[in-house]
Amino acid sequence: MSKRHFYLQWDSTDDCNLKCSHCYHGDENSHVQKKKILNLEEVTSMIDDLKLTSEKWNMIPRIAISGGEPLMRKDLYKILEYTQKNQVLTNLLTNGTLLTKQKAKDIKERGINTLQISLDGNKDTHNKIRKQYFAFDCAIEGIHHATNAQIGTVVSMTATKENKDQFEEVINIAYNAGADKVAFKTYVPSLELGSNDPLYLDKYEIYGMIKHTNELTKKYEGKIQVLNSDVLWQILEPSNPIIEKAKKENKFVWGCSAGFRSLSVLSDGIVYPCRRLPIEIGHISEGIEKLVVENEVMKNLRDLNKMKENTLCDKVAHCRGCRGIAYAVKGDYMAKDPMCYKDLIKK
Repeated sequence: MSKRHFYLQWDSTDDCNLKCSHCYHGDENSHVQKKKILNLEEVTSMIDDLKLTSEKWNMIPRIAISGGEPLMRKDLYKILEYTQKNQVLTNLLTNGTLLTKQKAKDIKERGINTLQISLDGNKDTHNKIRKQYFAFDCAIEGIHHATNAQIGTVVSMTATKENKDQFEEVINIAYNAGADKVAFKTYVPSLELGSNDPLYLDKYEIYGMIKHTNELTKKYEGKIQVLNSDVLWQILEPSNPIIEKAKKENKFVWGCSAGFRSLSVLSDGIVYPCRRLPIEIGHISEGIEKLVVENEVMKNLRDLNKMKENTLCDKVAHCRGCRGIAYAVKGDYMAKDPMCYKDLIKK
């Protein structure tokens, strides 16, 4: 098996020029920087830690710079130059609206070879969700600039009740704009509303989307790569020697990486196991190794026996569902993912 990545998703800023209805920062009641942001020295220290810890664990360091909108961070270029100098794989998660021709060229020169741009439906739906009339057109223009700068571009849609029937439209839009890949990810409902969140998809709806997407993967083969990137695709993964060996040895091979090989760092340095799982486990200044190895939440997330007991599932070695959705709906990050559709396949 090839080397795994150790992955940080870093919210470089809370500032954003959009006000998306499903944004984590909306849930946290802010689209502006109100907390004390990590300064450049703290950021470079975090990158050093990521590189050294990954190498110690025989892993590849990778960081995804998110926001808010990362292109609003004034020292972004200095940060990209630092990750490039230290050979840390880096990509941007952006809404695309601020990505001019010059900025695309600039970030390409600073080591950005891939980026993710969000599109959440057709033009009307996207603009409604983003709460700005210009959001769609500017995002499409951003994709054009990225591809013209030879930056690999992934279009990502957050699947909700509002747009679940528009994924094929998004695939076509992404293809015509020049993107290389397209995917959807499931929406995590608010902690306050849980399954009553009006945007939340139940297991029947997500199973329908996944079945349809499998058909679209074949339909658009050779045009654009339709990714099966959401963790719930692992439910359909056929058994193979690697999975069977992992089950026997009670080891994690792939699926939800929370607890094993990723962390989420907020703009002020507070750390979550995953951006979808808003449980504070410390501050990045404590060090990645300490946070991963010593924290009780992280230990629980690695306890496959406990998760088997809680979920009554034998797929925890290669799936584990989404811990964030389990927490949002059931209040227990070790519970069965309520979006799990395994029983529907048997029927």
